[in-house]
Amino acid sequence: MAAPTYSRAVLLTVGASLIWGTSFPGVKWGLGYVGNDVVFLWLRFVVATAVTLSIVLWLRRFSFSVLRQPVIWLIGGLNAAAFITQYIGLNYTTASKTALLVDINVVAVAIISYFVFSERIGSKQALGITAGVAGVVLLTSDGGISFQRSEFVGDLMVYACGWLWALFIVMNKKMLSRFSAVELSSSAIVTSTVWLIIPVAYLFHAGADFTVEAPAWGALFYLGVVCTSVAILLWAMGLEGVSATSSATIMLLEVITALVISITLLEETLRTVAIVGASFVLVAIYLVASGDRRPASMAGGHT
Repeated sequence: MAAPTYSRAVLLTVGASLIWGTSFPGVKWGLGYVGNDVVFLWLRFVVATAVTLSIVLWLRRFSFSVLRQPVIWLIGGLNAAAFITQYIGLNYTTASKTALLVDINVVAVAIISYFVFSERIGSKQALGITAGVAGVVLLTSDGGISFQRSEFVGDLMVYACGWLWALFIVMNKKMLSRFSAVELSSSAIVTSTVWLIIPVAYLFHAGADFTVEAPAWGALFYLGVVCTSVAILLWAMGLEGVSATSSATIMLLEVITALVISITLLEETLRTVAIVGASFVLVAIYLVASGDRRPASMAGGHT
């Protein structure tokens, strides 16, 4: 299948971003009705795997031979690790801050792309990286850095999650020269589900609480079908037509969606210092994006 035009790729990425923005408050809400966050995450991917495989196999757009590639399992492992740090981190910090800290991965993508695709970091991008680091410090300090506060630990975990997803984005972009977007998105969901069996098995052996209350199932199906199966497919298809850095930049829309929902429905608030930090993050994303105007076909030669 031919790569989508730039405008269509942007629209696909925007669609994925808007959907993923709803996942942050959705996960935060759903975690209140389960005994264990990692089990909740695994069940989300079980639902996503069942739905995704049913569709792509019926359409004959997927072959299990893709799963023989070690790099595919590495991509799935990165995705699983990123989700685990996000879910655990959400127990200690807010959904709105999680969205902001995860989306700083646009800076990480720019850095990684420099080494993978030999993309030069210009003055604007360098300034953006500096602003991003400053923004993260202000956002996580929330008026004063304290290494004893559990929220700060949660902030660090979701920030690490952003870097894991940065690697995930760049590796997906690189592998689009060998596999289609449908194959990559489907295999990412399947392999992530398999990887998550390891921590779930450990938790079962350790006697963790596997309780899943009725309201959680609604969140599970929404997160599994819409925020995982549909969103990952849209994102992967969009990645065929834009560079990795541009894709990560467009994903900033997650922040807007998550902030609106978190503030209106979850009644979360951001203190003044955190708002200033968030502004720095937005500036960082803008500066990094403005330094990457090349078409996707030039970004490492993968389309």
